[in-house]
Amino acid sequence: MEIHYTREFLATLKKLDKGNGGRTTKLLKKKLSLLLQDKYHNGLRLHKIELDELIAWSISLDMKIRVLFVYEGKDIVLVQIGTHDQVY
Repeated sequence: MEIHYTREFLATLKKLDKGNGGRTTKLLKKKLSLLLQDKYHNGLRLHKIELDELIAWSISLDMKIRVLFVYEGKDIVLVQIGTHDQVY
């Protein structure tokens, strides 16, 4: 399983990191590692999101930041990152 990123995701991640010294990227790496080991781990707060005909998934990096992703085959594509209101 590989993890891919959209350009929009990377641009938003860069903006988030700018304000906190790279903390968001460090937390993202930790959560993605956990996702690859056990996607049902409670610390991820994984849940399914149905957007029109698209089925996506969301994990929490912390109490504020969410990551929205989709499965493409066995791979994961990170689509959006931001606050609850920004992502949903």
